[in-house]
Amino acid sequence: MSSPRGDVRALARKALLQLLEPLTAFVIDAGLSAGDMNLLLRAAAVRAFAKRQLEISRRVNISGIAATTGIPRAEISRILKQKNVQDDRPPDRRQQSTNRILAAWHDEPKFTNVNGQPATLKIYGRGATFESLVRSFGRGIPPRAVLDELLRSRVVDVLPGQRVRARASLSVHRGLSPQVIKAFGDRASDLLSTMLSNMRAPETPRFLATVAAPTATKKMLPLIRKELSSRSAEFLSEMQETLAVAPRKRGSSTVGVTVFYHETSRANFPKRSRATRTNFRRRPLGKG
Repeated sequence: MSSPRGDVRALARKALLQLLEPLTAFVIDAGLSAGDMNLLLRAAAVRAFAKRQLEISRRVNISGIAATTGIPRAEISRILKQKNVQDDRPPDRRQQSTNRILAAWHDEPKFTNVNGQPATLKIYGRGATFESLVRSFGRGIPPRAVLDELLRSRVVDVLPGQRVRARASLSVHRGLSPQVIKAFGDRASDLLSTMLSNMRAPETPRFLATVAAPTATKKMLPLIRKELSSRSAEFLSEMQETLAVAPRKRGSSTVGVTVFYHETSRANFPKRSRATRTNFRRRPLGKG
């Protein structure tokens, strides 16, 4: 029989995987890489354990963090000394391959025009081509695979004559903006922190309840959204008035209320037409 601790660890891995899948989708949409995600996860682990230590003592024990996280002490010291782990220009080894290629296309003189802009490149051929660009900076990824991914991200255009033109210097989902990203980070952090508090102290839950209906049809969704929006606005307005009249005192806590609405049906996402994949061919030597 499996032990209760083993069951907890197995279920924790499953729960973590469930959390990481949507987070990974955000990482990709934001133009980050798995390397960025790994670096930030290690930094978050170090800072979280350091904060936990400070809650029960007055000092941070680097060896204790290393014993708990498995991260080397030298790396822990470096993370704790950093004021900000954000890095607007990540090292080349941590970039998405597509973004590394796009950066070279914009920066390397061989692949730019006389104005310093990314040149329109032939996909195949001699000299500076898209194929030679990918072979130089793609680290072994086939040029066609890179082209397909850049087309999917809508950061390049294929022109007549098997030529390709760059539309952007970074592969980032068009729906993202600084405001949207900040709201995502703030709200996701609040929600996860609240649910973690519920697990640690179930006798005093902060998250009250969840209701769900697996039988909601597509026709019902607009009405549900409208009703929820109206009632939530009234409820949040009343809560804002209640919180506003509370006097501020030293040692008081910050309290926030969020209404969360979730749909799981993939039928609600717009369907994309499946485009036919164009075949590009190398021209025989001597014909350009």
